[in-house]
Amino acid sequence: MSSYMGEQSSTMRGRQATEVFAELFGGVVQDPFPLYNELRELGDGIHFVEALQGFMVTRYADVRRIGIDHKTFSSEVFFGLSPGIHNASDPEHLRFIEIASRLFMFSDPPVHTRIRSTFRQAFTPDAVQAWRPMIERATIELLAEFEPGQEIDIMPHLAAAVPVAVIAAILGVPREMWSKFREWSFAYASTFDPLVQSERRDSAIRTSLELFDFLGDLAEQRRVHPADDMITTLVQTETIDGDHLGVSELIAQVALLLIAGNETTTNLIGNGLTLLFGHPDVLAEVTADPALLPSVVEEMLRFDPPLHLTGRRVTRDVVLGEHTLMEGTFVLPCIAAANHDPRAFESPEVFNVSRQNTKHLAFFQGIHFCVGAPLARMEGAVIFKELLRRFPDIGPGSQPAVRRTTNAVSRGWETRPVRL
Repeated sequence: MSSYMGEQSSTMRGRQATEVFAELFGGVVQDPFPLYNELRELGDGIHFVEALQGFMVTRYADVRRIGIDHKTFSSEVFFGLSPGIHNASDPEHLRFIEIASRLFMFSDPPVHTRIRSTFRQAFTPDAVQAWRPMIERATIELLAEFEPGQEIDIMPHLAAAVPVAVIAAILGVPREMWSKFREWSFAYASTFDPLVQSERRDSAIRTSLELFDFLGDLAEQRRVHPADDMITTLVQTETIDGDHLGVSELIAQVALLLIAGNETTTNLIGNGLTLLFGHPDVLAEVTADPALLPSVVEEMLRFDPPLHLTGRRVTRDVVLGEHTLMEGTFVLPCIAAANHDPRAFESPEVFNVSRQNTKHLAFFQGIHFCVGAPLARMEGAVIFKELLRRFPDIGPGSQPAVRRTTNAVSRGWETRPVRL
């Protein structure tokens, strides 16, 4: 086997895949899932993406294997992904890189193990459950600003506002800074988007540096004056090596928590509401019985995960599917495609809230399984519970929803009009 298989077969498959990728990354297609399905069933489901200089991997078994085998599929890919793109002659870019490159999600053991160990006290079951009243309070307060029958675009309102309020409160950010946090979060998340280039990228980096500076100042305040918040916990917790995170390391991890706890939950709300509107029987059932919400949220995560793509670098020659991938090859596991693989899920195109969803890959797999997964699950269930309790007749708005088409990693909704 080889990376290019037989000449005739390769040409045929490559041309077809190229056509699909032109649509997928063309900035126009609203629904990427038919294209994911096409790529997954084409050849062995592994295809070279010229624009990203890597192989997209679309089948469940292959994506899961990449997550589990961290020795073969390295996470040290920062400089091969969008966040690492920078101008070495630009001081702002260099300062951004110095901090952003320290994210533990872009590291392998032992660095990954050391940094992640500082979260062991922050995301215990007891700690997560202690945040439930805060999440309920933030959701109820924000919902109180609206009236039944009112039509709003839920994306810039509830979907964006609640996750910001929750993660900001958990981190210990003063309330007067929450609106600024949303702007910072969007900017920093934009640096992960391969389609954000040139002046858009420069602007995103400049705004991200404002976030980094704020978090650095806040962390220093917590070193001197501890509080009951997550930044204090991270400042005080020793790593498994017996030391503490350095300033740049700490800023990088807290900034990651912000976008992980904000952008992904925003997408979950928009994606989840869209799925409920498309399945009125499920909407009616869960409105009548909120106890069903945990399983409903789990199926939302499988069916339309908040993040669609991630990246890894091959550390040694390895056979994956019908390909032999050489050391140094960049691979792009497509979580969204894997979650619809009929080899792993029965009738994957059916939104089935009774499905046993313990094996979906929305939080990925292996040592990089999302550290905040328990919080995300609880937050999603609480938000939908309070939303449906206050607005049991919620439905689609008069204007069509518009999906984000210029972000290959996170394809949430640009607008999601609703009638409350």
